[in-house]
Amino acid sequence: MCLKKKVLKNSHIIPEFIYSPLYDEKHRFHVLSNMNVRGPAKLQKGIREYLLCGECEGMLSKYERYMSLILSGRLEVKASHNGGLVILEGLDYTKFRLFGLSVLWRASVSSLKMFQQVRLGPHEETMRKMILDENPGKPDQYPFMLAPIVHEGIVQTDLIVQPTWTRADGHYSYRFVFGGLAWVFVVSSHKPPSVIENAAISEEGRTIMLVSDIERMPFITNFVQELAAKGQLPAPTC
Repeated sequence: MCLKKKVLKNSHIIPEFIYSPLYDEKHRFHVLSNMNVRGPAKLQKGIREYLLCGECEGMLSKYERYMSLILSGRLEVKASHNGGLVILEGLDYTKFRLFGLSVLWRASVSSLKMFQQVRLGPHEETMRKMILDENPGKPDQYPFMLAPIVHEGIVQTDLIVQPTWTRADGHYSYRFVFGGLAWVFVVSSHKPPSVIENAAISEEGRTIMLVSDIERMPFITNFVQELAAKGQLPAPTC
C-alpha cells in the first residue's frame, strides 16, 4: 500500500474479527467458493496472503478495531427503526469510510481467487492514495450501502460470501457479505445512484440500512444453489 520495499505480512483481506462467528470447536471454518473443485475446505485462520507491511497493517488496524466495536455492540451509537430501515447516527465518518474502502481496495489488489471479481481498474490507485493519506473522501465518492441480512428474524453473522460485481444504472457495484451485512460499493467517476447516495454514511455520521431477508437476495441464494449443485456445501454435523 505504501509502495515501499519492506517485508510483507500475511495479511487479511477481510479482517480476522469478522471470522469469529464462523469457527467451530476446533477453531476451523468452512470455505465456500465456486472455484473449490475438491469440495469445501477448512481453515483455522481467516483468508490471508502476503500483501501489506507491518506499518500499513498498523494503519488499517485502527479502522478494524473501530468497526469491530460497532458490529459487536461494544461501542454505542444511536439507532432508530423506521419500518424495515435502521438508521444509525453518531458514527465516526472517517473510520467508517476508510474501513469499508480498505477492504474493497485489498480485495482488488489481492491475487486470491476468492476475490477475483473485484477489480477496480484506475480507481484502485485513487483509493490507495485516499487510504494512505487517511482521506475518507466525500460521501458521494465511492459510496457504499449496508444491509443487515436476516433469516427468520436472526441476523446471519456466520456468513461470508465470495464477492461479486454487477452493474446498476451504468455503474460498477461490488457486493460483499460479511459481519451479518451485505456491503454494496459503487465504483464510478459519475454521480452514484440516489438510493446508494442517500443510504451511504453522511459526513455527520448518519447511515441508513435496509434489513433484508436472505431469501430475497438472489446473488446469495443463487451462489449457494450453485455450490450445492457442485457438491461444495459441507455435510451437516450433529
